[in-house]
Amino acid sequence: MPGNPTRMLALYGKGGIGKSTVASNLSAVFARKGLKVLHVGCDPKHDSTLSLLEGGPVRTVIRQLSSEIRSPADIVMQGRFGLHCIECGGPEPGVGCGGRGVSKMFEVLDDLDLVASGGYDVAVFDVLGDVVCGGFAAPLKQGRAELVYIVVSEGVMALFAANNIARAMKRFASNGIALGGLIVNQRDETTNVAGMERFAAELSTRVVALVPRAPEVRRAEVMKRPVVDLAPDAPVSRVFEELAAAVLADGAAGHPIPAPIDEARFDDFIRDTFGTP
Repeated sequence: MPGNPTRMLALYGKGGIGKSTVASNLSAVFARKGLKVLHVGCDPKHDSTLSLLEGGPVRTVIRQLSSEIRSPADIVMQGRFGLHCIECGGPEPGVGCGGRGVSKMFEVLDDLDLVASGGYDVAVFDVLGDVVCGGFAAPLKQGRAELVYIVVSEGVMALFAANNIARAMKRFASNGIALGGLIVNQRDETTNVAGMERFAAELSTRVVALVPRAPEVRRAEVMKRPVVDLAPDAPVSRVFEELAAAVLADGAAGHPIPAPIDEARFDDFIRDTFGTP
């Protein structure tokens, strides 16, 4: 893979759904395979890279803008396994717009020509998906992501957010982005897998992975390490390994344009699919 154009991946999903856990573990797997990886957190909470920085301080692009950004070294943080990490950050609570911060970060990345000049094999963008406003939609409307994966559970608000993300992707499909599929972060062993597959089919996509609820993940979060590093032999780590291999083997070609569920029938679909015990 080295020497080829950078693979641009974006993970979207509702806040609190486990999106950053999935994104950071994928980045860790890619880096452990010997790939040069850029991991970019696009959330004002700037918590996407916590497990990748070995406890080091987090410098955000938005905070660095208060002084001056002259080179990639001003915003890139060194992480585990040779990873390069960037956190967008955001304004103080109650002041400014987090989405505008994401747009500003991409302006900085362009000014530095960071993605191309860094010689990366893979760039992973971890993007907040509760609301797909102009800033948070930047990887979509600017064609920044070759492939998008939506992290979801069977919670109604997580499904609602996933449907909205699919709507945004349909709007910007001409930019060359493609929906690679849904990554289901299971809340427990009773997840309605058939229902999730039906939901994916409604969006004209597929379920690419089922991430089990595992105590190793909670322990890894406390230890601020990727679970694939802390517990490499755990079943959940094997899921991340398999997901990483599937993502690397995937491409934008061949994926249909997302077909989000119409708002008028969304509630009926969710009730009919997930409302029956």
